[in-house]
Amino acid sequence: MQTNLIKKTVLAVLASSFILSTIPQIPVKAATSSKQVEVLLNARKMAFPDAKPFQDENSAVMVPIRFVSEKLGAKVGYERVGSKQNITLKTDKHSVTMTVGSSTAVIDDQSKTYDSKIIVKQQRTYVPLRLVSEGLGQEVSWDQISKWVWIGSEKPPTVEELGLPKTSIDPYKSFFSRKPVLMNNLNNEPYKYVVKIKSTNFPLLMSGYVYGIDLYTFHDNSAYNGRSYIRVRTTDISPNLYLLTNKGDVRYRYKRKELTKKNSDGTFYHYYGVYSNSDEELENIKDAKQLSIQDIKYIGFDSSSTKDNLSLILMDNPWRK
Repeated sequence: MQTNLIKKTVLAVLASSFILSTIPQIPVKAATSSKQVEVLLNARKMAFPDAKPFQDENSAVMVPIRFVSEKLGAKVGYERVGSKQNITLKTDKHSVTMTVGSSTAVIDDQSKTYDSKIIVKQQRTYVPLRLVSEGLGQEVSWDQISKWVWIGSEKPPTVEELGLPKTSIDPYKSFFSRKPVLMNNLNNEPYKYVVKIKSTNFPLLMSGYVYGIDLYTFHDNSAYNGRSYIRVRTTDISPNLYLLTNKGDVRYRYKRKELTKKNSDGTFYHYYGVYSNSDEELENIKDAKQLSIQDIKYIGFDSSSTKDNLSLILMDNPWRK
């Protein structure tokens, strides 16, 4: 275990020292971006088949009522009374009655008013998510950073708990021919399997609590302007990354400490370079053209998240065209 850990640590120190000596440390400047609102039930993202949730002018998250209510175990009923369309939600313990066009609902015989009205949009009835979830006795919280609504438990699964299939490591061994040390776990045991995850599988418990991964390009007046980084949001600890390229090799990436940003909720954004000049200076890898995200086939996570610790966690590059 110590041998492999020392090797990786030495690589990290050398790479970090070289990078920090060639690029000035400039504070991260946030760029505005519009994110799709997502709803998580017990730390799993809900996949809406057509009508998507959105934030209205009151900042309320609006959701298609039937889909969400049924996921929460409620029966949905519709009744037209004159010109009014009434909707009822019922479970063994709770009942909710509301009317399209109104912002008031009757929850377990108690009237409650919300900031936003029940509306019809794209032939779907939308209601404030808080109305539905609170009305059905669910805990709700808002994640401003990721634009997520949490319903129920916020504890995500490990990769192992996802129950994804394991496949042989053999088709991927050639990527590591120049750096075979990366084929071993911290116990210096060779990986035997690959487990493929998707970006939609996040959040996950890996080496830490990993909320998600995205591709971020800086648009500012700093030395990073125009550069793209793989960005990982975590509570603190973030796994190192493997970048398996279409050149048939692997590039090992450590987080850029000078770019780490602490968010308002105490979570962190960690940034990993797609291109790194340490590839040539330290690894003697000479690319004819600067490495880009389109050159990356798979992204790997150096994390001891599986019980047997013999599975390499990979993800198909979701940004590759």
